[in-house]
Amino acid sequence: MNNSDLYSGKRFRQAIQHFLLGRTAQGIASLILILWLVRLLIPADYGTYMVLWGMVEMMVPLCSLGILEAVRRFLPELATRGAPGALQCFVRWMTLVRFAIMVAWAMLIAAFWSDIAVWMGFSTLHQDTTILAVGLIVTVIGYRFASEMLECLLEQRWSQLVHALMPLGRLAGMVVLVVADNLTLERLLWVDLIVSLICFLLAEFFLIRKLRNLSGTGDFRIGVRKVVSFSGYMAGFNLLNAISSAGALRILVARTLGIEVAGMFAFLQQLLKFIGRYLPANLLSNIIRPMLISRYVAGDVNVVKQGMALLWKSNLIVITALMAITGVAGDELILLASSGQFSDIGMTMLMMLLGLGATSQRQLLIMVMQIFPYTRQLSYFSILNVLTPLAVIVGSDWGLLGVASGIVLNVWLTSTLTLFWLNRQVGRINLDWFGFLSGLGLAILLATVGWVVKGEIGSWWVLTIMLLAYGPGLALVKPLNSLDMALLNRGLRQHARFLTFFARKK
Repeated sequence: MNNSDLYSGKRFRQAIQHFLLGRTAQGIASLILILWLVRLLIPADYGTYMVLWGMVEMMVPLCSLGILEAVRRFLPELATRGAPGALQCFVRWMTLVRFAIMVAWAMLIAAFWSDIAVWMGFSTLHQDTTILAVGLIVTVIGYRFASEMLECLLEQRWSQLVHALMPLGRLAGMVVLVVADNLTLERLLWVDLIVSLICFLLAEFFLIRKLRNLSGTGDFRIGVRKVVSFSGYMAGFNLLNAISSAGALRILVARTLGIEVAGMFAFLQQLLKFIGRYLPANLLSNIIRPMLISRYVAGDVNVVKQGMALLWKSNLIVITALMAITGVAGDELILLASSGQFSDIGMTMLMMLLGLGATSQRQLLIMVMQIFPYTRQLSYFSILNVLTPLAVIVGSDWGLLGVASGIVLNVWLTSTLTLFWLNRQVGRINLDWFGFLSGLGLAILLATVGWVVKGEIGSWWVLTIMLLAYGPGLALVKPLNSLDMALLNRGLRQHARFLTFFARKK
């Protein structure tokens, strides 16, 4: 393949097809896994299991120290105009350094596991058997890192295959344990470890095969000092981000409110993670990021700003619709999803959805600031993350709703300040407030009508009517503008015509 064609419109559209297929399979398997686990495990085992996975998630930024961000930023540039061997050398060294960091962290945690397990509130029975989770730090984070590099090369077919294999493999393992009537927390962790190891090896195999087919034709090289400088600023960001990550918050809830409440909190987090994965900015970030980097390198900064504006608006419109649905039938939906395990937490879910809006906006800002790049300033803004664990500790006096409220306040403060600063630095970003407010107004209208008629026809009929009315409602309020359609036409070509119903002419 000609390296100049690596990020062409044709490959972009092919990547989207593979991406959507893979994400669909991954999403279905993940949702079944989430809903089945809460039914199979007793509350204490479920809470412990989810806290362990929270620890693994918290280790993602701690094992990065800026390396993952450096790969996302420089790998597309090296792939398109790198000197012969420069891309392979860059990937080799980044992989070795990241692997060394993962192993070092895993060995350190294993050495102090007894104390760590006690601090997190694990029972005596769980303190010894759960040490298996330490191995997940290497296998899970390792396969995700290799998959990220594949996605930076727009190699979505193999990346999504590996990503989908993880929940499918875990699900298959659970089926075997249930059929054999041998399901325990320890055996469940063994399944996770084996499946993630297979995914790790597969991802590395696909990456090596892809790199062999890319021969550098340019003269561009990344100096060690530039990579270290970029990674250094992002390392500070990673360390501060780790203490406010979803995994760290889950561990803090276990510490302050107990393992079983942590399980309830983790269940809501998992639902939000599932939803957040399919928000436009998150869904397409690993496809759009290399495209935006290539446009930035070519000097087309306006495309980067317009891409951010479109994704920002799309995220918030989806979030407002989900909040309207949760506001009307949140308790009923959570009760159904958890098979009656968790009741009367619809308001907590609504508050966490509000936080998801800020979190998705912040993830978008992080991507754009890395492209420009404003990595040093990004590390400064991340200092505000230290307020999040404090908000959890203070909010725990008011239970889980207090915890959620504290998290939401801090994440909105951080994302709003960052957006205001970035808007001033890069020149005005044309955020379409009219389009967003149109979507918000539609969601408020549907939620208001739903509350009025809920007592007469019931929550499920209201929910059905809201879902059926939302699409035609968007066609009426038309949240997309002409700039959005120009960008969508550029990336999607003829497929963009399906979105013209939601676009204003001016």
